[in-house]
Formats: sequence, C-alpha cells, structure tokens
Amino acid sequence: MALASIWRFWMMLLFLSGTLSLGCERLQLQQVLNTETLSKLNAMGGPFPRHCIRQRLSLKAKPLNLVKLSKELETQDRIQIVHQTLRHISKIYSMNLGSVTWARDKVENLRLLLDRQLGELEECIRKPGSEHKMRRNSAIHNYFRKLEKFLKQEKFSDCAWEIIHTETRARLQQLLFIIAQISRRN
Repeated sequence: MALASIWRFWMMLLFLSGTLSLGCERLQLQQVLNTETLSKLNAMGGPFPRHCIRQRLSLKAKPLNLVKLSKELETQDRIQIVHQTLRHISKIYSMNLGSVTWARDKVENLRLLLDRQLGELEECIRKPGSEHKMRRNSAIHNYFRKLEKFLKQEKFSDCAWEIIHTETRARLQQLLFIIAQISRRN
C-alpha cells in the first residue's frame, strides 16, 4: 500500500514536471515539492518535547527571516536564496542522525524530496543564457553554520535534533511564501 502511494506521488511529480515549461517557470512544481517536504517534516515528529525546552535556550542563532532577506530582490536572487536554504537543510539532514527518534524511512523520504527540489532549482539557476552566477548569501550561510555547530556541541542529541526540526519547519514555511511571491511576479 505504501509503495503504491509513493509510486503515485512520484508519477504525479513526473507528469507535473513534464507539463510545465522548462526554466524558472517550474516554480509551480517547487511549491508542490516544498509543500510535500514540509508535510514529511511535520510527519516526522510530534509536538516539541517539553524536556528539550531548556536546551533550546542554548542555541545562539537568531531566527533567520528569509522573507525579509528576499524583499526587494530580483527573481533570480530570490531563487538563489531558496536554493541555498534547501542545500543547507539537506546538508544538515545528512549529518549524524544516530540519536534521532524519527523513523529512518521518514528521514530518507525528506532527504529525497530535498534532493529533488535542489535538482529542479539547479536547472533554473543554471539555465542557458543566464548571466547570474550562484552567489552565497552570508546571512543564510552563517545561520546554518550556527545550526551545524549547535548540533555538534550538543553531540547530535535527540533534543538538539528536535530544535533543528523546529528551525527547519520555520524556514520551509518561509520558502513557501517566497516561492509564491516569485510565481506571482512571473
């Protein structure tokens, strides 16, 4: 049953990606993928564990406001913000997952969706004739570097992962808003 659901989902994505034109117009697909990624992330865990609240205070990263960061930027620069954020999230969920309490198959599904989103965005960023080069946004880079440092300092504990889970959810929600803004502009 689960295999059939996964098969239908991937076939729908394949059909949808084939019906949309090439290039940055694939943002409708990004909305579908990002919504599905957020859904998978939500399914991985329940409410924030009470015993982790004290550890949450040890995270020294201020919340990253991607919407504010992308305000007044050109479409291509916004797309790069989405790409860079997804790349960092994917990197974090490829780290030491030994103490997570989530089902491994759910984590793997999340990683597959992140990889799919990145692949779609890379086509958009590197399309022929594009003069934009991949640029690194230092605010995004520094934020995720602090998250990685936090995980390492906390020895990849279950509470550290729950905190990362919460931070990831907030960033994915922001990306949904940014992608919707980009789609309205195009």
